[in-house]
Amino acid sequence: MPSPLEDELGDILEKARDGKNWSPKDLAAATGISLHAIQKMERYEQVPADAEIGVLAKALDLDAAALRAIAHEAWSPAPPQDDPALDLICLNVYMGLYPVKCYLIRCPETGESAVVDTGASPDAIIQKAKEQKLKPAKILLTHAHPDHAGGLDKLDRAFACPAFIHENELRPRGSRDLRFVEDGDVLEVGNMKVEVVFTPGHTAGGVSYRIHDTIFSGDCIFAGSMGRANSSWPGLYRSITQRLFTYPDATRLHPGHGPATTVGEEKRHNPFFRGKV
Repeated sequence: MPSPLEDELGDILEKARDGKNWSPKDLAAATGISLHAIQKMERYEQVPADAEIGVLAKALDLDAAALRAIAHEAWSPAPPQDDPALDLICLNVYMGLYPVKCYLIRCPETGESAVVDTGASPDAIIQKAKEQKLKPAKILLTHAHPDHAGGLDKLDRAFACPAFIHENELRPRGSRDLRFVEDGDVLEVGNMKVEVVFTPGHTAGGVSYRIHDTIFSGDCIFAGSMGRANSSWPGLYRSITQRLFTYPDATRLHPGHGPATTVGEEKRHNPFFRGKV
């Protein structure tokens, strides 16, 4: 079974408001729905009637049918099939009680491996690597937030390998060999080519990593939603529509939270993008 969606209706409403620089009061004025009701929706305490969801979607430039499906828990992405170009282990590495997706990737031809993001408590990665008899040669960071890079010091001590991050990103602590990447750079993990795709917006230096038909997208996009635009909402939207969505529909997206999805699933079912790309 796929993991639950990262974002519920309330998260999507809040992120869509952010895109318009609206407060909850502004959304209430635009829709005629009471401020109290909107606040309850954003606190996950109320699921509105379908007619109200349609009004909210229109005001926020969201697709109403896709938004209703998420509000009623009627959609989750079909789990993508494995990509034969890489061996992949997905791990939930918790920051407190909050699950973060971290990944062990291995070249099926050479056995060389790497880690994508660390989580704040990376002991599960270290244990899994030992079980699989792997010693990762690289740590690939999508961005520097503590839930994605907070375990860097432990992984550095365990694996003694370089870590990679975009030069525009804040410098995470813990690596004795921190290296910087730019858009279009190609790293190697065994015979696998790992392309750096610059996808800012959640943070100023956010990147995704593409191997064959698989993209590790960090907090840029989630199944049925998008990341929080801490750096730039228009920039994050462009990163998704003009970078990630330029790849074929079958391209797998492995985000930092929530279930894996594909470019095609998000074009068809994500309320931010359905009917627009």
